[in-house]
Amino acid sequence: MAIISNADEKLDAAHHRWQRSILGISWKDKITNAEVRTRTGQQSIDNLLRERILSWVGHVLRMDHRRIPQQALYWEVPGFKRGPGRPRANWIGRVKKDLRKMTLTWEEAEVAALDRPEWRQECGPMHPLGCGSNQGQGKGHYINS
Repeated sequence: MAIISNADEKLDAAHHRWQRSILGISWKDKITNAEVRTRTGQQSIDNLLRERILSWVGHVLRMDHRRIPQQALYWEVPGFKRGPGRPRANWIGRVKKDLRKMTLTWEEAEVAALDRPEWRQECGPMHPLGCGSNQGQGKGHYINS
């Protein structure tokens, strides 16, 4: 997961740098990133990515099974055997991690995504400070980790 985490950290740093620039805040002012997000009313980049990724997954899951993106989601290389060592980080692993944060399994997500308005509500905009807007109210809402 180092590749994804490293990219996320770089995106997060750039996002905060741009927000600080817009607000005219210098790094010398010692203002936390959470305070900057509160002032701008923006989400953390992690929540923004999570929202967009899960939105796309819902879109693909609702597609007809004959469509290429739907097939690609479940496709496995025939006869492939992974080598020794830690598995490489990949997109589907990121999706499953995000679903776990929502306390959903892949199978539950497949069913939930069929109801588009409900899926949009579940995966919609997060609170600017990084918590789910309806946190703790049952399945489908983010847990702090």
